Amino acid sequence: MAILIKNGLVIKQKTAAHSFARGDVLIDGDRIIGKGGDLSARAAGFQDLQVIDASDKLVMPGFIDAHMHSNEGFEMGRYDNLPLEIWLSEVYPPFGSPAMTWREHYLRAMLVAIISLRSGVTTLQDDVINISGTPEAVDATASAFRDAGLRGWITASMWDESYCNSLPFVGDLVPAEMKARLDAMPAPDWKAQIELFEELSGKWHGKDNIRIILGPCGPQRCSKKLLQEVASLSEARDLPVHCHVLETKTQAVTGAEKYGRTLVQFLKDMGLMTHRLTMNHAIWLTDDDIAMMGEARCSTTHNPLANLKLGSGVSPVRRMMNAGVNVALGCDGVASADTADIFVAFKAAAGLHKIGTFDYNDWISAHEVYDMATTSAARSSLMEKEVGTLEEGMLADVILMDKTDWGFMPLHDPIKKIAFSVNSDVVTHSIVGGKLVMEDRKLTTVNENDLRGEIAEAAAKFERDHCPEMSKGAAEVRPYLDRMYDTATTREIGLYPRVKV
Repeated sequence: MAILIKNGLVIKQKTAAHSFARGDVLIDGDRIIGKGGDLSARAAGFQDLQVIDASDKLVMPGFIDAHMHSNEGFEMGRYDNLPLEIWLSEVYPPFGSPAMTWREHYLRAMLVAIISLRSGVTTLQDDVINISGTPEAVDATASAFRDAGLRGWITASMWDESYCNSLPFVGDLVPAEMKARLDAMPAPDWKAQIELFEELSGKWHGKDNIRIILGPCGPQRCSKKLLQEVASLSEARDLPVHCHVLETKTQAVTGAEKYGRTLVQFLKDMGLMTHRLTMNHAIWLTDDDIAMMGEARCSTTHNPLANLKLGSGVSPVRRMMNAGVNVALGCDGVASADTADIFVAFKAAAGLHKIGTFDYNDWISAHEVYDMATTSAARSSLMEKEVGTLEEGMLADVILMDKTDWGFMPLHDPIKKIAFSVNSDVVTHSIVGGKLVMEDRKLTTVNENDLRGEIAEAAAKFERDHCPEMSKGAAEVRPYLDRMYDTATTREIGLYPRVKV
C-alpha cells in the first residue's frame, strides 16, 4: 500500500537547525520514496493509495525513545524521594520479586506501547529488565509491540554478579545469615545469559519491526567473562550494546572500590568502549572518561526525568557533545520517569541545562533536544541510516501534528513550540514502517477500549498481590542499603578530582 501525505509543513533536517516547507511525502511499502513539492502525479501511478490531507499538519519523523524499561509499567507514580540504589530494592527487590504470567507481561508492555505511540514515539529502545532470566518477559513485550505497531529495539538484559558483589560495602554490612540468603539466590551464569540472548534473537531479531540487542545491565553487575563475550558478539555481529553506567555517585564509588578505576576505563579494558556502546545516564564522569567516550565515538542516553526523580545528578551533556559523544534522549523506566510520554522528557531536557552555568552559550537548545530524540537516538542503536529523518530511502516512520492547536499559535518555531508550548495530544497520526498505526488520535492496530479494562485489572492485581511482598522484601535490606548509601555519598573519590561532594 502507498500513502501520500499531502500539502503538509514538512521538516527539513539539519543538525541543531531545522526548518519547514510546504510539500508532500510519498510512501511505498515500508519506505519513503518521495519528499518535496506536489507529488500527486507520481502518486497517481499507485492503484492502492491512501491520501492524508496534511494542510493543517506538521510532518516529522517519529520520535525515538532511546531508553525505557517497559517492565515497570504497573509502577508508574508509586515511588518518591528514593535514590537509585534504594529505589532499585523496591522495584527489583532481592526478596519478594513478583512472578507474572505471559499475559501480564504483555499487558504491561502494551500500556507503555500505547502511551509511547500517542506521544509520537514510533521506535522504543526497551531495556527489559528480566531478573528471572527466562524468555517470557521479552517474548511478551515483543509481541505487544508487534501488535501495537510500534518499532521495538529490545535488550536481552544480562546480570550474573551476586547482589552483594554488585554494590559497594553491602557484603560487609549485612548479617551473615542474610548474606548467605542473598548469595544463594539463583543467578544464571554468563553462558546461560548468552544462550538466552541467542534464543530471543533467533525468534525475534529482524522480524515484525523488532530487534534484539545486547544489554549488560551495568558493568558492576556483570562478570568480566560476560562483558568480554558481549564485546565479542557486538563486534562480530555489529550489534549495539546498551549498558547503565555511572548513573549515581554510588556507582562511581563502586568503580573505585571494585576495580580501582572508573567504570568507563573498566569498560574500555573489557573491549566495550566502541561506537557500538551506549552508556545509559553517564552522569558521574571524569574529564578522562569523557575524552575516552569521545575518542570511541560512543553514545549516551540522557534521561532527565529519572535523573531528577532519583536525585542522581545532571548529565554533563554539553561537555560530552563537545568531546564528540553522541547524546540521545530517553524517558527511562516508567517507575522512575513515571511516564512514557516523550514530550515530557523533551521539555525537561530543554529546560534543565539552562541552570548550573551563566554561560548561555553552553545551554542546550530545543533544536539540539530534537536531534537527541531523532537522529542521535537512531545513532545510539546503529540505525541512523534507517530511521530518524524523512529522507528518501528511509523507513517510513512519520508523525503528524495538529498545527492548529492553541499552543502552536502563532507558529514561530515548531521545534521550540514542542519544547515549551504544546503537549503530546498535538500528535494526530503515526506511521511505522509505512503502516498507519494511529489516525486522528485513534490507534488502528489494537482496540484501546477493549484493552483498557484488562490492563487496569492486571495493574490493580499487581498492586494488590505483588506490591506488598515487594515492599516487605525491600524492607529487609533497607537498613543496610541506607548505610551503604551514606558511606558512598560522603566518600571522597580520588578518581574524581573535579566532582564536588
